[in-house]
Amino acid sequence: MNKLTRRSLLRASLGLAAAGTVIRPFIANAAAKTASVWWVQGFVPQEDMAFRKLAAEYEKASGNKIEYSIIPFAPMREKEIAAITSGVVPDAMWATPTWIVPELAWKDELVDVTDVVETQKSGISSSALLASYCYNNVTKRRSYYGIPFDTGVVPFHIWGSLVEKAGYKVSDIPNTWTKFLDFFKPMQAKLRAKGMRHTYSYGWEVSTVGGDPVNTFNSFVVAYGGEGIVTKDGKFHGDDPQVKEAVIKTLDRLAADFKRGYVPPGAVNWNDADDNNAFHAKQVVIDFDGTLSTEMAMVKDKHAYYHEVIAHGLPLSDEGKPVPAFSLLNEVIIPKSAKNPAVPAAPMVMVRVAPGVSPVITLSE
Repeated sequence: MNKLTRRSLLRASLGLAAAGTVIRPFIANAAAKTASVWWVQGFVPQEDMAFRKLAAEYEKASGNKIEYSIIPFAPMREKEIAAITSGVVPDAMWATPTWIVPELAWKDELVDVTDVVETQKSGISSSALLASYCYNNVTKRRSYYGIPFDTGVVPFHIWGSLVEKAGYKVSDIPNTWTKFLDFFKPMQAKLRAKGMRHTYSYGWEVSTVGGDPVNTFNSFVVAYGGEGIVTKDGKFHGDDPQVKEAVIKTLDRLAADFKRGYVPPGAVNWNDADDNNAFHAKQVVIDFDGTLSTEMAMVKDKHAYYHEVIAHGLPLSDEGKPVPAFSLLNEVIIPKSAKNPAVPAAPMVMVRVAPGVSPVITLSE
């Protein structure tokens, strides 16, 4: 009889999660076991339904039991940090905030999952692999400590209907960075003159809470020429004059838009979902947020989803050059202090898909 191991179950789990196909590999069940999993709640019910289905398929194929908790991502961050601090952890969990992966890997608090990632390399982007390959300060070497399961970029989200209501045309939106941003600034006064007294031009995340402010800052820095702030070898180049100038421009732009009243005053305390809510309420004309999370919560409003809202890619730099987009990565981790790491759940790898949208990456054997 084949031995039931953490690795064999993970590989089977990845097979089950292959996009578009549910694979039911033979899994020798030496002794049925139970694993605990913490998973982040989706933006629409279909995501959670897909997760539950994946867990059920795994249980059927393996004979093992998955005890999972689906938790909103903001409370999940607090829960995970408390769990790691106390040592009372699940067998597998969605890593949030994302920077806990390199942090915990540095402290040698995560299980090395290299053998699992190696089986999936052909279906994982190079940037995702690079982000999962972290340095362990105890072993003094790099290895894979996170299992990538989805990725996405950060586009602009625009109410096309508000652009037109303000007297402008969507077709006139400029395609260089500063002109693009400035295009939406005068719309605030125009819309307020038409009765929309609580509408602002921008939904920039300027708080210090969650991942959205980090994503916004990083993307603006790159747009202003600071792409080399951290190079692929992991070195920080904060002393580079070009990087310094990009950081200054970013801080000046975001601070000025906020201080001059073009961003809702409450944005200074926003969590990750608050800019989404402001956008849904038409409190802002344009927002900058990860993937299609902004639009996904609007699926029921078919007209707005398909005709009023625009997911806009990054404009060119002020010099007319393409601006590289950050690839946001989600990973699953296995804490070393887990009670039952031999049975990591099948839901460890799942491609999150918005209704009618193809997955960004495919993980398959």
